[in-house]
Amino acid sequence: MSVAVIIVNYNSAALLSRCLKSLSEQTLCAEEIVIVDNASTEAESHSVLNAISAATVIRSEKNLGYGAAINLAVSKIDTTEFIVCLNPDAFPEPDWLKNIVKSAGDHPEYGSFASLMLRDDDPSIIDGAGDELHFTGIPWRRFHQRRLDNNVQTEPIFSACAGAALYRTSLFNRLGGFDETYFMYIEDIDLGFRLQLAGYPCLFVRNAIVRHVGSAITGEGSNFSVYFGHRNLVYCYFKNMPFLLLMATLPFHLLANVVTLVVLAAKGRGGAIGKAKLDALKKLPSAARARNSVSRKVSNRDIWKLLNKSMIR
Repeated sequence: MSVAVIIVNYNSAALLSRCLKSLSEQTLCAEEIVIVDNASTEAESHSVLNAISAATVIRSEKNLGYGAAINLAVSKIDTTEFIVCLNPDAFPEPDWLKNIVKSAGDHPEYGSFASLMLRDDDPSIIDGAGDELHFTGIPWRRFHQRRLDNNVQTEPIFSACAGAALYRTSLFNRLGGFDETYFMYIEDIDLGFRLQLAGYPCLFVRNAIVRHVGSAITGEGSNFSVYFGHRNLVYCYFKNMPFLLLMATLPFHLLANVVTLVVLAAKGRGGAIGKAKLDALKKLPSAARARNSVSRKVSNRDIWKLLNKSMIR
């Protein structure tokens, strides 16, 4: 089973060095490691990239965004059975790659595989165990900030977090890879949704473990993350939600967005969240057009079962 690891770098020299060191200590070696540098401006990134000999480095003249950078890397990779996305602020344990690749080989019915991401500063706390999607269209990291215990087990989930995820290359290419419209954030939820709709579920792999800093470059709760996260979740909802479920859940989607707008505005993020929702409205026609290209082979009932329906996160 052949695998290529892809890392997208932007001004993350120190993190990238540690990530590459973790990859060099894996018990299963990747056939290829590809780093796409998204026009980093810091001198340290250029120094680190110039010193790399164990990976292919692709330097973009502009910041392509996350999904486009991954797609570019995939287009340059020699044929491998699997591609693995790994963020530079994710540091895999030695058996991570072996375990996630083994799981993919043992479970051919799944199209993507999610890692267990633990907080780097406190690995007893889960940073994420894949991604969930609420029926309102609001996504979040599964088990975020929950203490790690024996109840966390390998099981089917909605979507992998692309910070440390494996995809079957053939399926990735068949579905068109990441949707480059997103630029940053939610593109992995979008791909996970499209895989589910096409009949290829996601498996969370309990023993595929990475330690994760999280939002190390963009900043957690920053205007950047608020804008792209909240703009893109609206686009993802209207693009992918099956029509009958869209009609049934639309009032709740609108309510959730209004509540989010009010809460974030009260926290001083009114400009970012307001622009996010305004630009989301402008993107609705393109989301409607994109719906036509989404393969839909599973029933509304099956998709409904996958959505989180709790009233409180």
